[in-house]
Amino acid sequence: MVELRDLYLKMGELLKANEDFAVVTVVRTEGSTPRKPGAKMIVRRDGSIYGTIGGGPVERTAVEEALKAISDGKPRLLSFRLEEGEEGMVCGGNMDVFIEPVVSSFKVLIVGGGHIGKTLAKMASLAGLSTLMVEPRIARDEIPAETFLIAKDYVEGLSQLPIDGKTCVVIATGSHETDEEALGKVLEFEPFYVGMVASKRKASIIFKRLAERGIPEEKLSKVKAPIGLDIGAETPEEIAVSILAQIISEIRKR
Repeated sequence: MVELRDLYLKMGELLKANEDFAVVTVVRTEGSTPRKPGAKMIVRRDGSIYGTIGGGPVERTAVEEALKAISDGKPRLLSFRLEEGEEGMVCGGNMDVFIEPVVSSFKVLIVGGGHIGKTLAKMASLAGLSTLMVEPRIARDEIPAETFLIAKDYVEGLSQLPIDGKTCVVIATGSHETDEEALGKVLEFEPFYVGMVASKRKASIIFKRLAERGIPEEKLSKVKAPIGLDIGAETPEEIAVSILAQIISEIRKR
């Protein structure tokens, strides 16, 4: 039997790895049940479990509902009648379990700390999104205090960050060469969203060079360039608004 302490340690490991999971807790029992209130089980996105709430059809149903909870981010309260004679059930009691999804939030990773990047960091923070920035030439007080800053070369900085299916990457370094290098590095991963501040001509040139370096067309086709919703934006502030609006739109569609 997995000890409660070990369950919490496992949760800590999964949180540190930024992995989504759900915690299934027995919250009420009546009569004879395999586990008592407080018993917990962790369900990971791949369906594997750590701990148990008693096995059998109740546990199988709880796992199925936990996977749904991970997908939609909504908790659930389930009630079971453990009828004697059912498959795997000889208890005859009642059990309520609470399923709590623990899912990572979307984050905006800004590569480049120019006028657009700094403005976007402020707006994304105001919108409640976690923000990170990679920029070697910027003062800490030029961006919001809650923005995580890596003041290093773009490629080196990107190598130190977890870029995953909940990362929205915005590339705005201000130069063709560094944009190309940064985009090439980002496409080694599987981010949720990738956009680059660029004209159609600039984007076409960069895409061609990256294709020649072996980056698949399938990945390049997912890059938003020009970036942002078409609202006729001209100033850095307006462009930042269009970028954030597009990111929010993509997140909500998901």
